[in-house]
Amino acid sequence: MKKTLFLVTSFLFTLNVFSQVGIGTTNIQNGVEFQIESNSRGLLIPRVALTATNVVAPVGPAPIATGVLIFNTATAGAGITAVSPGFYYWSGTEWVALKSAPLAASQDWSLTGNTGTNPSTNFLGTTDNQNFQIRTNNTNRVTVENDGQVILGTNTTPITNTLTTINAGAGQIGLFVNSNNSQRTIRALNATNTQFVIDGGNLDPNGGRGVIGISAALAANATSTVIGVLGVGGRTTFTELPGESIGVSGQGTTGLHVRGVGKGNGVDYFSAYFEYDQDDNLSTSNGPFARIAGKDVDYFTGGSAARRDVTYGGYFDANTSTTDYVFVGARNNNTSYKVLGGGSLSTMVEDRNGNNRILHATETPEILFEDFGTGKLVNGEAYIKIDELMSDHIFVDERHPMKVFIQLEGDCNGVYVTEKTKNGFKVKELQNGRSNVSFSWNMVANRADTLEKDGTIASKHVDVRFPIGPKKMNQEKSVEKKYEIEVK
Repeated sequence: MKKTLFLVTSFLFTLNVFSQVGIGTTNIQNGVEFQIESNSRGLLIPRVALTATNVVAPVGPAPIATGVLIFNTATAGAGITAVSPGFYYWSGTEWVALKSAPLAASQDWSLTGNTGTNPSTNFLGTTDNQNFQIRTNNTNRVTVENDGQVILGTNTTPITNTLTTINAGAGQIGLFVNSNNSQRTIRALNATNTQFVIDGGNLDPNGGRGVIGISAALAANATSTVIGVLGVGGRTTFTELPGESIGVSGQGTTGLHVRGVGKGNGVDYFSAYFEYDQDDNLSTSNGPFARIAGKDVDYFTGGSAARRDVTYGGYFDANTSTTDYVFVGARNNNTSYKVLGGGSLSTMVEDRNGNNRILHATETPEILFEDFGTGKLVNGEAYIKIDELMSDHIFVDERHPMKVFIQLEGDCNGVYVTEKTKNGFKVKELQNGRSNVSFSWNMVANRADTLEKDGTIASKHVDVRFPIGPKKMNQEKSVEKKYEIEVK
């Protein structure tokens, strides 16, 4: 008994004196408690079959020490708590995989991709109230701020690369870019595409795009709006500005191309709307405005007149009176118009002092063509043949007679006009006179309807007299929402 007690005491004393342990070596490194050396063998860590990262068993009994290392042999669990074969250590609350790819159970993202991730629980980012940054060359390139705003680059180093695709959820903005910089050359969003089209080349046959904004569906009702691209120029409190405040600017061979359908309270349809905010108040609409490619529906409401629609290429309104508006490229009640609107038709010439002077055109209640010419009586008679091109585009019958006015330029018994057709007319001296007198003539006739190749009417002209025209448009009824995005 005494001998046994002596041996145990000696062993414990030896371990206490020689606390550093080496297996396969006597050259134990400084600071090392336990060192193994081998050229052909390894260290086998205990192998267990875990069931999930948040379940400590079968290691135990719980609680176990933080830092316990095991090799998991099982593939088990689901989602973020799933485990797969590999080394795990106990963090104090869960098992943490030492290797990420291709292990789905790891909390790390692999440089070669991850599998088995769950988008609702696996993500890149922060779980606290901190910004998330992406860097290259140790320089910040993208910042997702804690309030959800995305900043490309910094205020001093804007991003010049391409942002390709953005998808936003319902009711959200896909991309909001704010350039809060006093430098006039700084852009909130500068999109450039050099992939232009060359005939016979291999470039994109559809052409290059800088920015594409697509509204996939119409608005749900008259009080909501679906927008492809929204550009609002920032307002400022300064009374004098060195430059401009621009919402959307298009530059190129086409300039600004806007395509789509707009609808305001079931009344107006238009593709593009431009407004000058005259009083710097987005809640009012008292400045000049324009609409491009639109349609005004059922604008006439007086009496028992039939429904009227006007379709137009452009609408321009100074918005200072009831007559200072004009439709361009308009179609009104089956008649096509170059210009249709209030005010007077006019042109300008320059006087000797360099001032522009306004000339006004004659306007009539019917659609008429007019021509002028000269002729001469020969033995008291002359036949005037109307230019063939003019005759092809006028309409003459008993209900729509040609009007001819003669101005004699010599002495005779007087003249009268007969045998009027769209091809010409005869001028004869009164009382069977046989004078040889020159004269000037003026002819006015109704413009003929313009026909399609199949004979259908392309534009109605005959019998159009004082037709009902479109009213001045209400600026408010075409704008469901005012977007108060104020940049200061």
